[in-house]
Order: sequence, then C-alpha cells, then structure tokens
Amino acid sequence: MELATGYQFLRTFGILAILAVVLSGILSPPDPITQLLYLGPFLLGALLLAALRTYTDILEAIELGR
Repeated sequence: MELATGYQFLRTFGILAILAVVLSGILSPPDPITQLLYLGPFLLGALLLAALRTYTDILEAIELGR
C-alpha cells in the first residue's frame, strides 16, 4: 500500500464518518443509545465505501455506466 493511498483512504473515511454521525443524529429518535445503534451500520457502510473508493475502480465504473 502506498502512503498516498493510505492518506486518501483515511481522508475519505473521515468525511464519510462525519456524514454517518450527522445522519444517525438526524434519522434516529433523540435517545443517545438509539443514535449509537444507528451509527454502527452507518460506520460500516462508510468503511466499505471508503475502501471501494480508494482501492478499486468499482464506483468509477458505476458512474461511467459500465
């Protein structure tokens, strides 16, 4: 793994993790435990999307319609 690729992964995951926290706060009831329960799947999705974005060309192929 190149160092630049690792930084890209961390930057992408950081942005998606912030988005996951915001979404879990908006979509869940105002109970902190429920917000944490919503946050888990969102963070797993953010991790998966960051890995796909950084290490594969799958998302670019979807955008181009291949």
